[in-house]
Amino acid sequence: MMTAFSMQRTEPAIATKNFAMRYSRNQKLTNLSEARDRSPFSSRNTSKGALVEEAHAVFSAINEGLTVGEARIAIRDGKVLRKASYETRQRVMDLLTYRYFWPGGDWSVQSLAKATEAGAKSPAFLSLAYLYYALRDRFAFEFVVGLVWERWRNRSTSITQADLLQFLEQQAAEEPHISRWRESTRIKLAQSTLSALRDFGLLRGTQNKQIQKPVIAPETTFHLLCVLLAEGQDARSIVEARDWRLFLWSESEVAQALGELSQKRWIRFEKSGRTVMLELLRQPGESA
Repeated sequence: MMTAFSMQRTEPAIATKNFAMRYSRNQKLTNLSEARDRSPFSSRNTSKGALVEEAHAVFSAINEGLTVGEARIAIRDGKVLRKASYETRQRVMDLLTYRYFWPGGDWSVQSLAKATEAGAKSPAFLSLAYLYYALRDRFAFEFVVGLVWERWRNRSTSITQADLLQFLEQQAAEEPHISRWRESTRIKLAQSTLSALRDFGLLRGTQNKQIQKPVIAPETTFHLLCVLLAEGQDARSIVEARDWRLFLWSESEVAQALGELSQKRWIRFEKSGRTVMLELLRQPGESA
């Protein structure tokens, strides 16, 4: 089934109406509207960082046939993450559950499980795990598409813990509950966030971290595209969406990446000036 979504910026009402009528037939696409974390900034990620190896172990078990429920039991019983204590395993599972096992996220789980076959550090797994980490943590998302992007755009690649703490302080104007966090909580959140972004490939370095462009797999591009479609954005808005800043992509790089998906016949994509035509040829849940 094809999902059409297109047209010029001058016809947003028609494009949005047509798109809503068609994409509602694909439940997996509809479910992606719930992927984004819209809750207030949280300090839940004050420890454990990216959890790349742990996530890879869990999704590998799912890829081998376990259900999500069975994977949780296997972690609890020490059959996955064997070296960790019970308390650590439970903490890891709580973080991974919020990050990746949100209601309606069966396609993302399926895709992450399949991506484990390429390895924990492969772009196929790492970039997809990074995308959902960022979408499921508003603080990390805003930090990357805000301060990190501005630094990158201005060719200033250094980023420090002090920068992140200052950014957090600035957000307190709109998120007043941040002011009630202890200093130790803020520092742990800053350290964990920077560590996670390094492990996901957006930063490099241990003490002195530098911003770098991560390697993004086409499947990850397709997932973000589908999230934006599910949220009801029109074609032009999708190309301009700040979400692509997670990958440090300019608008021309977004168009290039969508063009590559078009070459794979996953989508139909054309852009001429400010006119954009975008149509899904592959549906979420369908194999590439």
